[in-house]
Amino acid sequence: MLLASRMVFNLVNTQCIRIRIMLDTGQIALNREALMLFRQGLAAASSLDYEQAVAYYDRVLDIQTDCYEVWYERGLALESCGDYIEAIASYDRALSLKPRPSSACEIWHERGNAFHYGVGDYTQALACYDQALKLDPDHEQVWHNRGNLLLYGMSLPEDAIACYDRTLAINPEYDLGWRNRGNALADLRCYDAAIASYDRALALKPGDPVCWEARSLAAGKSGLPYQQPTTSPIYTTGYGDQTFVEGDTDSNIVFASAHGIEAEISRTSLGQPLLIIEDDWGKREILLERDRYSIGRDPKSDICLHSQFVSRQHAILVRVNHANETVSYQITDGDSSGKPSTNGLMINGKKCRSTELQSEDAIVFGPKVQATFRMIPAGLMNFR
Repeated sequence: MLLASRMVFNLVNTQCIRIRIMLDTGQIALNREALMLFRQGLAAASSLDYEQAVAYYDRVLDIQTDCYEVWYERGLALESCGDYIEAIASYDRALSLKPRPSSACEIWHERGNAFHYGVGDYTQALACYDQALKLDPDHEQVWHNRGNLLLYGMSLPEDAIACYDRTLAINPEYDLGWRNRGNALADLRCYDAAIASYDRALALKPGDPVCWEARSLAAGKSGLPYQQPTTSPIYTTGYGDQTFVEGDTDSNIVFASAHGIEAEISRTSLGQPLLIIEDDWGKREILLERDRYSIGRDPKSDICLHSQFVSRQHAILVRVNHANETVSYQITDGDSSGKPSTNGLMINGKKCRSTELQSEDAIVFGPKVQATFRMIPAGLMNFR
């Protein structure tokens, strides 16, 4: 038995979630050469070498095209490479080969994740999750991702809560389900109920800094006379090795708007624009002072992002001066000629071509590479 595993990089922060599908490679209908290559592909994927895994799967498919397991694993590897469109095409080929219901459920689920967290097509993603739930109504991860989609993608917190409730009915020990349920309740301004959900999450995972911060913010909104202690100011917390959909990515970015807890610093009091980058080299802060920045993997970029998932010329950042003497920045996908990047931009969990950034906007360039745009209040600049 070989374990084919891959990390799901859904979208708002989380612990690492791995979906493991047991493949009895001895039972897969491949000839000897194809089976050897398939096993090499699985081994490469397990070592996180997804490009090499895709190369092996392509060699298998050159020999034999009618094995849905190969198309499925190829889709997982492509998704991990950030090539979501090709991943979806592989999942479609897998589904066309009429897999058994349990496998079809997982394929529909992953197809939904690619649309949800990769392409940003929430209508297609929702349809995929619904297809998966027809095959397995008790699949906790599908219910959870469906809830994330409704909350963070479509801004439907009440519908999201119903999904999280289904998740927690199946697995009441799922801390991310409780945390995201708390976020949905906070979005509805039901702060006391949100705190109760955060407490359930923290009982299961006491060391979750994202949940502690969310609980602290909810406590402040609810008017409670106490807040949970923090070890550093808010403007320096909330960043770890997680990303942008609660319970399904790799970053501790907290979306204030998704939680219904907006920053309460008036725009006229904001001072220095700052970009907080997280990529393969770790986290760093860049003070934005110039009129224009190029962003990309190219070492000659003004802001160089260190990740294989980023295009060489991924985006352009342009300074915007307002009449009230405040400053912001407009971010636009692609290079200076207008050629779009491979993965595009996700702003606060939504696919975006161009937008003027607001303080605390979360920008995702690809798996495990993101940034937060922040306006540092003038009064805090001397303390940094």
